[in-house]
Amino acid sequence: MRSASQGGKRKRAKRTALLTKTALRDEAGGAGDARIRNLSEKGLGGVTNMKLAPGLTVSITLKGIGSVKGRVVWTSGKSFGMEFAEPIDLDQLHMPSGDIVQAPPPFSVASRYQPVQDYKRPGFTHRR
Repeated sequence: MRSASQGGKRKRAKRTALLTKTALRDEAGGAGDARIRNLSEKGLGGVTNMKLAPGLTVSITLKGIGSVKGRVVWTSGKSFGMEFAEPIDLDQLHMPSGDIVQAPPPFSVASRYQPVQDYKRPGFTHRR
């Protein structure tokens, strides 16, 4: 396989889709929040309101893993991609498990708001 600098495609690590919020810090000391959309052992894709540029060194905090450093490899509006300095072990990632929320009982519409079964317009009669 050819490297990206030789004009070939780079092999991407298998990504896991998830949606979680984390702290994001840049090398200049700026801090903010980021929503992680997908994660692999080599990097992540996410969304943030911080101004990021490709090549910028940033760090994020992942539960169960801790602080992870890497560099921004692409940006598009608020979306960004980050490549980790060192691969992480996804098995150590701790996703909080909250209580299961039960759906409310089925909603029923009051009878006065039910659709009518007789579709004849009032005041009209049928010719016979």
